[in-house]
Amino acid sequence: MYTLSRIGISCAVILMTSSAALARDGGLPQFDIQKQCQKTQRASDELTGTKNPGAFDTCVKNEQSAREKLAERWATTSALDKTTCVHPAGWSPSYSEWLGCLDTRDHVRTMRKDHPESMAASNLCPKVNWQLDGSFTSVVACQVR
Repeated sequence: MYTLSRIGISCAVILMTSSAALARDGGLPQFDIQKQCQKTQRASDELTGTKNPGAFDTCVKNEQSAREKLAERWATTSALDKTTCVHPAGWSPSYSEWLGCLDTRDHVRTMRKDHPESMAASNLCPKVNWQLDGSFTSVVACQVR
């Protein structure tokens, strides 16, 4: 039990540190794309037992493209979205993953704004009441029968 507590505390410290770094700096976190793509290719090769020589180049191109798109929209991205989606100290930092997370949050906000009746009419349990920024205001628990 002591070990689980230490792991939980360690994870909390890492998340707070990375969130504080994002809030303090304000800039898009940087990491070595080449190094990260080499790690990704090695892991993929080990997992599949095959070599895919084009995977590294594809990874680098995708990460560079995603970084450019993130840089363009970084100034207008909310602090909540940044701390939710961008984890530079995470296991495997990826501009593509971060961009996908931000795009998903944008899409969900748009759907909630454009179709509020579909959210309100849901009979799913538990019922979650959301704000347009993606945070929730309340959760109504299910009735156990």
